[in-house]
Amino acid sequence: MGVLTTSPLSGIGAGISRLSELIIDADKDWQGFGITNIKELASGMSKGDMLVFGASGVLEKLSPNTIGNELTSNGPGHQIDWKPPPVP
Repeated sequence: MGVLTTSPLSGIGAGISRLSELIIDADKDWQGFGITNIKELASGMSKGDMLVFGASGVLEKLSPNTIGNELTSNGPGHQIDWKPPPVP
C-alpha cells in the first residue's frame, strides 16, 4: 500500500485532511446555479428513491413503482416514468 504524501484536499480549506471533514452548506445561495432543493429531498427519501431533473427545472424524487414495471425513457427532453414491460 502506498503512502499519501500530499493531501488531495489541500486546496479546499485550511486544516482539512479528509473528505469527511468537509462541510458543505446546502442552504447557500448559489445565485441561480447548482442544487436548490437537495436538503428537502434528502430528508424525505426512502430506500430505492432516486433524484431526477423534473419538468419544473429542479430535482425531484422518483420513488419505486409496482413490482415488474420498468423505468422508461420517453425520449430526449421528456420525463422518465414507470411503465409495464412490453408484451412479447
